[in-house]
Amino acid sequence: MAYRIYRRESIKAGAWYFSVSCKHCEKPIYLFDDKSKGNRSFLTGLKIDDDISTTCPSCIHDDLYSPNLVYPIMSEENIPASYPKRNQISKASRKPLNRSYPNAKVTMGVGYIEDRPKAAALVGRIVTAWADIDIQCVRLLGELMGANIPAAAAVFGSIRNSRSQHDALRAAAVTVLNKPDLLLFNAYIKRKEALEKERNDLAHGCFGVSLSIPDHIVWVSQSDFLAFTAAHQANGESFDLFSKQYVYELGTLERIAQEISELYTQIGFFTGYLSARSDGAQGEAFRGNRYAELCEQDHIKQAVAVLKNQAKKKRR
Repeated sequence: MAYRIYRRESIKAGAWYFSVSCKHCEKPIYLFDDKSKGNRSFLTGLKIDDDISTTCPSCIHDDLYSPNLVYPIMSEENIPASYPKRNQISKASRKPLNRSYPNAKVTMGVGYIEDRPKAAALVGRIVTAWADIDIQCVRLLGELMGANIPAAAAVFGSIRNSRSQHDALRAAAVTVLNKPDLLLFNAYIKRKEALEKERNDLAHGCFGVSLSIPDHIVWVSQSDFLAFTAAHQANGESFDLFSKQYVYELGTLERIAQEISELYTQIGFFTGYLSARSDGAQGEAFRGNRYAELCEQDHIKQAVAVLKNQAKKKRR
């Protein structure tokens, strides 16, 4: 099996990357950021036996490359990302419409999200990315069960409820993981649950627009919109929909989208870390170094701290 690598992020002159030389045009194909800035080999601490499959963006030649051919290089060129320019991230959550835009008049209904194409694209990124999170969870379950991917996929796919999926993962994890690994596993699940709620709100909510709120999108939960519709049809009874509506600004949507992408990568890292358990002394050495790095990942670090505090309170 080959590892398929397709770099979408931009390349900046003066920055360091792990690359291979194209077998056709010999230009560098930038694969990953090199945080060591040329001070370590690509294979340091890694165990990769399969080839890397990638396409040269310069000549479109596609080929396989041994991991031994990967080398560090400082780029002398700027190459733009393959995707549109990202919006600036906002740490803020969705904002109550009646507080943030008290004079806004909103129209709700099918298709209005098209009038805010940037917001629509971000909602699309968020909703569709979750299928890839599920795939990473299948790989993780396969590692925990010691089963092949089709078997794990059959188990995971047969469980439709998210909470039940987490219960299945936890049941497998408790059986096979040591205490430190179990703590880290629970941090991943805690992080996934938080992001899944944000994703589900968008996937199952209703959208609208206001001419006084350019770019951003107005959102209301499906249950509140149904209640408003039912009240309106029942002899015009009042229902305060305005207080139930929220605004998702582009920066908030961008944050959610990027954090889901981040979680996808992090679960993959964790699965790779667990797979090293079968590599004997070399695997344990890798795991010993890798554990601290995984615990320091963005958002996972906070989840680990919360879980440790909860455990301390239970012991009191």
